[in-house]
Amino acid sequence: MYDLVIEDGTLISGKGRRVADICVEDGRVVYIGTRPAGPARRKISAIGRFVVPGFVDTHVHFRDPGHPAKEDWQSGSRAAVSGGVTTVCDMPNTRPPTLTRADFAEKRALAEARSLADFGIWVGAAADNVGEAQALADGPAPLACGIKVFMGASTGPLLVDDATLVRFFEHTRALMGVHAEDERVLERYRESWAGRTPPTHHDSRPAEAARAAVMRLVELTRAHPRPVHVCHVSTAAELEVLEPVRGRLPITTEVSPHHLWLSTDNVLGNFGKVNPPIRPEVDRRAMWAALKRGLVDTVGSDHAPHTREEKEQDYASAPSGMPGVETIFPLLVAAVKQGRVPMERVVQLCAENPARIFGFARKGRVEVGFDADLVVFAEKELVRFTAAQVLSRVGWSPFVGQRVAPKPDQVYAGGTLVAEGGAIVDETRRGRLVTPARGEG
Repeated sequence: MYDLVIEDGTLISGKGRRVADICVEDGRVVYIGTRPAGPARRKISAIGRFVVPGFVDTHVHFRDPGHPAKEDWQSGSRAAVSGGVTTVCDMPNTRPPTLTRADFAEKRALAEARSLADFGIWVGAAADNVGEAQALADGPAPLACGIKVFMGASTGPLLVDDATLVRFFEHTRALMGVHAEDERVLERYRESWAGRTPPTHHDSRPAEAARAAVMRLVELTRAHPRPVHVCHVSTAAELEVLEPVRGRLPITTEVSPHHLWLSTDNVLGNFGKVNPPIRPEVDRRAMWAALKRGLVDTVGSDHAPHTREEKEQDYASAPSGMPGVETIFPLLVAAVKQGRVPMERVVQLCAENPARIFGFARKGRVEVGFDADLVVFAEKELVRFTAAQVLSRVGWSPFVGQRVAPKPDQVYAGGTLVAEGGAIVDETRRGRLVTPARGEG
């Protein structure tokens, strides 16, 4: 007996559309076709509705434990699945900071106890942990989804200088995710704004810093070929460096929704403070052009929530980051309805490509043998996103007031119905660690 049959849904992949029934057993898709034989414990009709794979957001910062008002694995994963994101990958600059095998085990235990979504965990690069990163991310059975490098974008143990970066290129082989801003350029601009508040955060962290860092990454990747994923590309200057080597070097790219929808024209003060910064309108338009032309590989939320009280501090004290995991689907489906991008491209950016790049063998596609992470939705009129709809614990979003698509009708994670119409309907489901499968996917 099937656990679930979704009848007559329009399946969308990067290759096109087809109408079919989808059958699920033990958390996986076991049949796709017409009129499957045998009974089912649950059947739903998807006539006139679309079915896409659960989104894979490879860039979130869940901050469990510590601050009772901030995001944790439970609240962050609830926000994620409400918006069709069924797999998340947590960054290392959270609590605990993930630098060692002991850190990894602690974070994994937190996620297994509280997350509704499946999850990957990044290990951070630091001056003294090349061996630990190798143990977690390299080899035939890696645990970490990749090695995250912060080039001049962080402080403390996660600040990576050029000598450390070279060691990681020389001695590790796993996917390297990079926050690309050049520390020397940033330091020069920090000195120029000492004691003053810049007009926008972009003025203190200009495109020059991002371009210089990406140029260095290209140089190192030529010398030491290995997969590199440039996180939250935000400027036309970076694209100018990356486009000529696309397909020639193993470098892939991510863009975040806030760099697609926000610019320095509407940056929202400290609530729009994020690293890399919200950019001028010319860069925002360049991100859309790159997305449409296939020059961007994935969309990642860079979900880094901070409380209102933290954001309302003075500019120098307010932390960088904003929530975003629950609004990827509403924003991008709104862009589909507005004719800015086809849904097939959205599926590539948010499911197929991240699963392929990260080696998640059973994620990112609605196919037999894959996990039954399914998002069911209908084309509907756009609505104003309100603060009351925000599930992230911090209770605010830079996209409040934007016209967006409603959250999905149903979200299934591993075959379990976890959300309907943006509301969580099953709090008991627990996610599993997702790891790269070498040579698969």
